[in-house]
Amino acid sequence: MIVFGHRSTHLKSAQLRNVKCPNCETQDQMTASVYGRHVHVFWIPVFPAGKIGVFECQHCHKGFKKNGLGEDGKLAYKNFKGTVKHPLWKYSGLAIIALLICWGVYASKQKEDRVSELVQNPVMFDTYTFKTEAGYYSTFKVVEVFKDSMYVNYNNYETDRSSGVDKIDLQKNYSDQIYVLTNNDILNMHQRGDIKDIERN
Repeated sequence: MIVFGHRSTHLKSAQLRNVKCPNCETQDQMTASVYGRHVHVFWIPVFPAGKIGVFECQHCHKGFKKNGLGEDGKLAYKNFKGTVKHPLWKYSGLAIIALLICWGVYASKQKEDRVSELVQNPVMFDTYTFKTEAGYYSTFKVVEVFKDSMYVNYNNYETDRSSGVDKIDLQKNYSDQIYVLTNNDILNMHQRGDIKDIERN
């Protein structure tokens, strides 16, 4: 279950100059406090979602909302609010997402480079994960390698997701029949993007 919502934290407080209290009309006793709202997921702040102001007269201790201030108070608060910035930690969720995306791109590139290298130099017992013509995923194991071809055993089972290959990659699922794949067959599969991974023990 994903837990998400909004939270508010205190950012800054200051006394508003040249502002009268709407209640007791005391000058220069109005304090403004700015609270920053942010969206969180699992209590991790993702991004800011605006600011709200809370006001209190230090003389009569009455609290106000922004609409309860006079025009001079609203203007003073607007100027003060413009100086208050959201702290960087309120963007920590976005930073985590960006790091995960970068890591995913890097890991994918590393995997592609490794597969490209292994395709060029096949050895016995390599296990290839590939996409079938029907759009499913399966595996085959290399039985023997020759100069221009290889013998393989195909898995008798397929799965509709590449992440499900581990569940069918069992020795009992492989056919006893030997099939021949030429080096060109393998290179063509790789160029089409049909070879998704190669496991080498």
